[in-house]
Amino acid sequence: MLSLPAQGADPITELPYRIDYDGWITVSAMVNGKGPYDFIVDSGATITAVFANLSDTNAFTLADRPPIRVLGLVTANSLPAVNIGDIAVGNQRLAGHVGVVLPNWKNVERSPSGVIGLDFLTQYKVYIDADKRTIRLYDRQDSAPLLPDGWSKTRMRADDFASDASTLYRITVNMYGRRIPCIIDLGASGTIVNYRALRRLYSGVYTGQSGRKGFSTGSRLSDIFENVEISRPVRIPIIKIANAQWRQHIVHAFDAPIFEELGVHRKPFCLVGTDLMAEHSFIFDFTHETLYMGPKARRNAAGTG
Repeated sequence: MLSLPAQGADPITELPYRIDYDGWITVSAMVNGKGPYDFIVDSGATITAVFANLSDTNAFTLADRPPIRVLGLVTANSLPAVNIGDIAVGNQRLAGHVGVVLPNWKNVERSPSGVIGLDFLTQYKVYIDADKRTIRLYDRQDSAPLLPDGWSKTRMRADDFASDASTLYRITVNMYGRRIPCIIDLGASGTIVNYRALRRLYSGVYTGQSGRKGFSTGSRLSDIFENVEISRPVRIPIIKIANAQWRQHIVHAFDAPIFEELGVHRKPFCLVGTDLMAEHSFIFDFTHETLYMGPKARRNAAGTG
């Protein structure tokens, strides 16, 4: 079998991850030589940030720059810029990092300590191996991989949208034969479609309560700013990203304000969460704006999609 992400390429670093905090890809990080701390990997976050529980035990200082706007599912806030310092993941680090402090998650047993965002991830070609539960970081300029059997690819386009946020990455997802543009948001534990997307799909899907966990409180969506909204669970007969597919999968219909913030609220749109992505190995190739999807992980192959 050919090696990924490129023939013979060696990773810059390799680190384990686990699925924790009710569905997030979680890694260990060191902050200013202290730790390890739990950080969630969030491809929908433009900036690496820490939570209040970490700030409470560290002497972070305010940075001499304007506040930073941070998007949540339910709202967007401008937060003070903070000198966090050095954040190390594996043997790679953000040096002298300026980020924000996010409020701790509420109504949960525990909160992670931080979020690894696109400002870190886009420096690399990122291979998330769902079989080995490892993340391998490669030189982002490595050539595009030659794919083994069972792998496929789709365009992952950088988009500045209509907001003052930094660039996010979107793909096209096939939901029951309809093409829906989506952001890959590993910071969302469940996949969200807006109601314009739901209307496009409605003739071929059905809705109802689900016994599966989506967000931490079922159909209640809570975000980093402690707001809570109600979503509508929807069962999609088939979802495809490249050649990877999921059958009878529950997503959440919700006109999340983030869609309006990004200027996509007047068209069908979605956020693809870890509920889909964690079942497969995949590669973010930011240089070539390509998402590579592997077959369903062997540890998940016996489960339902």
